Amino acid sequence: MLSVKDLKQHLWSLAAVLLVGACSQSTSEQTPPANPAITGYMVAVNRPDNMHLIDLATNSIVRTCKLPAYAAPGTVLISPDRTVAYVLANRFREVYGLNIDTCALVFSTRQNHDNLRVISYGTIALSPDGRELYVHQNPTLIMNDHYEVQDTQIAVFDTAAGLEAAPVRSLPAPRQIMIMNTDAKGTLYLMGPDVHAMDVQSGALTTVIQGRSQDDPRYGSRDALTIWPIGAVANELIRLYTVAKYKDESRNLETADWLWGYDKIDLTTGAAESREFAPLEAVYFSGMHRPGHPDQIYMTFNQLKRFDVNAMTETGSADLDHSYYQVNFSPDGNRVYVSGALHDILAFDAETLEQVGKITLPGGDMALSTTAVFKR
Repeated sequence: MLSVKDLKQHLWSLAAVLLVGACSQSTSEQTPPANPAITGYMVAVNRPDNMHLIDLATNSIVRTCKLPAYAAPGTVLISPDRTVAYVLANRFREVYGLNIDTCALVFSTRQNHDNLRVISYGTIALSPDGRELYVHQNPTLIMNDHYEVQDTQIAVFDTAAGLEAAPVRSLPAPRQIMIMNTDAKGTLYLMGPDVHAMDVQSGALTTVIQGRSQDDPRYGSRDALTIWPIGAVANELIRLYTVAKYKDESRNLETADWLWGYDKIDLTTGAAESREFAPLEAVYFSGMHRPGHPDQIYMTFNQLKRFDVNAMTETGSADLDHSYYQVNFSPDGNRVYVSGALHDILAFDAETLEQVGKITLPGGDMALSTTAVFKR
């Protein structure tokens, strides 16, 4: 029978063996952290003239730059080298390029001059190499006693042209274009009543998705709301639409299924996709796929919702304290952000939809501004 002294020595020896075993456990056998660190940055714009660089690892503002004009609408693009933010501002009239590290103004357009007034919506895009900026223009001549509406066009700017740059060429374009982006090959996609692909050298235009013009007898007319060119972090350009799907040839709206759908361009391959994915039970302003999870789509307005695209079912929901217009993700897809409307951005765990952060921007509301997320 062991003495008390021998028993203590035995227990100490056993503890030492267990400790050594635990310390020698290989990294591959250890349980990975449940919430890996979020990396990346976000650029956000709010009134009256603020552009903020946000560190997503800490949900903190790194610096605030001043735009040279009023912020609206605040559509943001990031240059491929991650040094310049291009912002559509000055009440939809001009584009400004600011160095995000120094706040220096390195580029601006001169769309409006003399009696020419040009308005652009969420319609700015960069070439894959960042050398050209594409802007969809709605021009009007302001005469003494009347207006003369001009043809809409894509104006192409050289991003190295500095301040008050003039277009280097212009290409005819359809009306009512609301958002744009380019794919990896440089094709420009324009989303309006329909979705078009444009060759930015020749101006050749191809309709790749029929939206309002689709004539499938199984469906009613589509309704699309979008001014947020989102989805770049998931390599897509995407917009939501609603539509009635009829039960039979009677085309009875009373018995039709009302559905949410999306039009999407894959920015890597250029592939176009249009499909329904959820019942129309509430209003949402924007939605996009979670990066790395093409079967999941998240939407926001008065709630944040997650849907299984293939099953067409809701799989998650979070209540919001006010309306948020735009949804976005961290580069790894583990955080989902809602923004727009007021001056705060909420961060949620993409799996649990639990709120994990809040970023309050100094200044006024974000209104229609679009956040841009990227890695450096």
